Amino acid sequence: MHAHTYGARLILVHVVPAEPAVVEFGIASPTLLQPPSEKRVKKDYGQLLQLQDSLAESGVQVSAQQLEQADVGKVVDLCHGLEADLIVVGTHHHGALYQFFIGTYTADVLKKAHCPVLVVPPAEKTA
Repeated sequence: MHAHTYGARLILVHVVPAEPAVVEFGIASPTLLQPPSEKRVKKDYGQLLQLQDSLAESGVQVSAQQLEQADVGKVVDLCHGLEADLIVVGTHHHGALYQFFIGTYTADVLKKAHCPVLVVPPAEKTA
């Protein structure tokens, strides 16, 4: 079944994440987060609009919002305010060390969400 069959509306919310930057202090080099570059923000927004347009051409009621460096609380609050029935989040394949220091956005959404959450892994890269 399709979203337009049920008259559903789809709201795409994309968070442009802060970018990790390693500060070299020897063995205990911390990973700090810095704001995303303007180039990254524009690139991500362009891709978001392409997805929105593709869905709209299929007859889906769709809108898109992009947030920069939004914490999980802000995203969950936005979804709650929009009366979302389902939150769909994508994941990235990061190693255990990255997840230990940075954490996972997805895990935090799962803990704080007011409605069901569908987790979609990234597409496998073909060789």
